Amino acid sequence: MRFLFVIVAVGAFLGVAVFWNLAMVSALRFFRINLPFSLPFHFYRRREPELLVALEGRSINTYVFISGLLLFACPLFAGLTAYDYVIRRSVEHSTYGLNYIVGSVASFVLLGIGGAWISISDWQKSAESGIGFATLAILALKVSTDTMGALTVVEVLIPTALCCSLFYFGVRRIRRAAAGRRYPNRRDMGVKSDFIAEQFVPSEHYKAQQMAMSKKLIAAGLNPEQVASMFSVPIDLPSNEKPKDQ
Repeated sequence: MRFLFVIVAVGAFLGVAVFWNLAMVSALRFFRINLPFSLPFHFYRRREPELLVALEGRSINTYVFISGLLLFACPLFAGLTAYDYVIRRSVEHSTYGLNYIVGSVASFVLLGIGGAWISISDWQKSAESGIGFATLAILALKVSTDTMGALTVVEVLIPTALCCSLFYFGVRRIRRAAAGRRYPNRRDMGVKSDFIAEQFVPSEHYKAQQMAMSKKLIAAGLNPEQVASMFSVPIDLPSNEKPKDQ
């Protein structure tokens, strides 16, 4: 029976969060910020930055206020309140006290900080992400706490989730770093081989330079045979300076 109420609470969370965003879309359209009514149903990364397009020409403060607070922190907080209401009324049969109020305020502040951070990142990347991952994380924490107990969550589930997250982001970072390196392919290797194997053909200017240098070395007293062996191209020495055949 407890698990059934937990499912009802999850449905209340999702329903209230979607309804809040639908109400916000309607209110923003009244202020000539034309957002599609399908926006609340895009829980994960959107293909097109719909809010950025609707807020073209406005400041980043307006974007952070709408995206981070009205469309992120507020719907999640409203859904979390609806979830707690179902659980406290149907399962725990507890009343609302000072501890619950303080915890709710702290939750809203944390959601606001997270929403502002995500909105600033989306603004810089010109991309938009929905509330899917945050919803999944909150529901996983709440459902596991209400079904298995807070002690099990703290001792087992949270460390396991942290280890999996570190492993996932570590593998993702390694893959990005590996994708950034460019290794030579077969086509590049073929080009290099052809370049190395290409026969060197000296120009007339190069031959003239070699000839002038050989004359200077012979005038300095070097043996013409030694001079001829020092250059990579045949040198047409004067007839009286050509090396004798052995």
